[in-house]
Amino acid sequence: MDKAKMQTLACAVAGVMITWFINHQMGYGAIIANGMVGVVAAALLPAPLAGATYTASFVGMSGLGVIPSFFASLVGGVVVGLVLAYTPEIYAGIGGKGGTTAALSAHITRAIMNLFS
Repeated sequence: MDKAKMQTLACAVAGVMITWFINHQMGYGAIIANGMVGVVAAALLPAPLAGATYTASFVGMSGLGVIPSFFASLVGGVVVGLVLAYTPEIYAGIGGKGGTTAALSAHITRAIMNLFS
C-alpha cells in the first residue's frame, strides 16, 4: 500500500471514529458531528484527504443499530478507507460517490459486526 492510500485509510478511520464519538458519546447528533469533522478536515487537510475524511464521516453518522460501538466505528473506518483507497476517482464533482461509498461501507461493517455477535 503506497503512502497516499495509507493517508486515505488513516483519515477515513479518524473521520468515522471522531464523528461516531461526537454523535453518540458526546450526544451532539449526527449532523453536528458530521459538520464539525467536515469543517476541521477542510481547514486542515489537502483536498483529497479532506474529501476522504468527510466521506468517511458519513459512516460515523450511522445509528447504533448499524455501528453499535466505538470498536465498530474503527471497523467502519477501515472498510470505508479501503473502499476509498482502492476505487478510482470517477465522476469527480458530479456528486453521489461519497454517500454511496459510505452507505456501502456501513452495510459491509454491519455485516462484519453481525458475524461476531
